[in-house]
Amino acid sequence: MTTPPNISLSTILHRCRLGRRELDALFTVAGQGYQPNEIVFRHFRHSRTFSAPTLADLIADVQAAPLPGDPNHWDNLSFTATDPAGRRTVTMSLSPKKVVTTVSGNDATLVYGTDAQIRLFLVDDAIGGRTSPKAPPSGPLNWVLVAGIALIFILALALSFEVDGGPAGDSVNKALEASGPFIVIGYGLLGFLAAVHGAANVWVSRGVLAPTRSLPTGGVWSRLAMPERIAVVGLLVAVAGSVGTLISAGTDLFG
Repeated sequence: MTTPPNISLSTILHRCRLGRRELDALFTVAGQGYQPNEIVFRHFRHSRTFSAPTLADLIADVQAAPLPGDPNHWDNLSFTATDPAGRRTVTMSLSPKKVVTTVSGNDATLVYGTDAQIRLFLVDDAIGGRTSPKAPPSGPLNWVLVAGIALIFILALALSFEVDGGPAGDSVNKALEASGPFIVIGYGLLGFLAAVHGAANVWVSRGVLAPTRSLPTGGVWSRLAMPERIAVVGLLVAVAGSVGTLISAGTDLFG
């Protein structure tokens, strides 16, 4: 009988956010159909390789080991599931930067099916996997910025409306002359807020490997750590103070 040809499929995905909850779900998908003794988890730390049949056992071994450093900081993790019959083997190498997956074997249905399931799991928006490390992170445009741009545009149209003659006209003309700097400041402030939002979105979309803790979910603000939130608020307060000073100066100048 002819031996079926061996198939090997490899996938590299960047910026995956994997906490304990996500890792448990990922390894459930990758380990479907395997017996417990066919699965091995490994972690390398301080010239020592830890191995265990489950992720929970591996974490416990690492935390109990008398080694320096934070046992909750992980920069590598590997998963191997081997079918003794050769139908399918799954290997995964995980780090904060990327996840490398290889599915091989002589059962085409199992190999292609497992590869597709793992890929779909990792590219889900909740995980954030991207085929290129330079791919922009996904994220909805902040509706507050859209509303602010529209409001300033409407204000600019209202102030630019031509009024003819009389003292009222002189007053409006003076207001129009003074409105330019404030409109520029308004758009500058909105641009700054958009830049802060974009930078925060990139930061919270970076790759994470955290087997010992759960990752926050939700929008950009929800995924920022408390010190990061404090830093953002402090920056916004400082900018708001600067804008207030400029507006006050403009009022004195044109008032």
